[in-house]
Amino acid sequence: MQHHRSRNTDAPEGKSRVLNVKWNAYDALISITFLTVVLVAVYFGSAKLFEVFADRQFFNSSNISNISFSVLYGIQIFLMLGVVWFFAIHRRKSRFSDLGLQYYSILKTLWYSFLALLTIFLVSFLYVFLMNSFFSIEAPSSKIEILVSNRSLSSYILLVVVAVIAPFSEEVFFRGFLYSAFKKNWGVNAALFLSSLLFAAVHLELYSFIPLMIIGWILAYLFEKTKSLIPAIFLHGVYNLILILILLGDLEIIKLY
Repeated sequence: MQHHRSRNTDAPEGKSRVLNVKWNAYDALISITFLTVVLVAVYFGSAKLFEVFADRQFFNSSNISNISFSVLYGIQIFLMLGVVWFFAIHRRKSRFSDLGLQYYSILKTLWYSFLALLTIFLVSFLYVFLMNSFFSIEAPSSKIEILVSNRSLSSYILLVVVAVIAPFSEEVFFRGFLYSAFKKNWGVNAALFLSSLLFAAVHLELYSFIPLMIIGWILAYLFEKTKSLIPAIFLHGVYNLILILILLGDLEIIKLY
């Protein structure tokens, strides 16, 4: 009598598969260095070229065109996802699911996102209140607010970029790639701190640095608990969508981002 043992490599129903992270913190650090050097070169090189041929500032948010914005943001996304593919998929032979791109419960995603959004907005309001009340520092206009007020930039492009493309690409890079790499070498706490710190830093918003770091921590914590990027991408997208719709609607509200 033969006994057949089935080999089931799938995760149990209702649970996410354990991520097999083969890339490490050194891959992440090389990626960060590469992106910093290349993006700075692209930034200043493009600005110089545009000044020469168009005789105006290339990166002035008040006059940037649809084409300029799309090309520059496209380059950034291509490079971010490119280094993830090179180190995680190509070099380390990992799967996309190891980055967290795997199914997660829709109901749990909605519930966790609801709780996280309440926390984020509460923290943001308290931060703005404290900065205004104790330090007399008013919230300055953020880059996204300036872009929204730019009449030459399509609202549809902004919506797609802010609510869809940015959440997906940033979660893959900061949580799926960087957080996982830092966790592999230095543990959960260090990974939460470092990935959140870098997430806040790349937004180049000094006033909003602390709220952005808290948002980055919440997104990384959600990824850690679910082992899937789906809840983090959804939360990030909904949060950005709320803000961009408020700004496009020209409503008076405390600046949070």
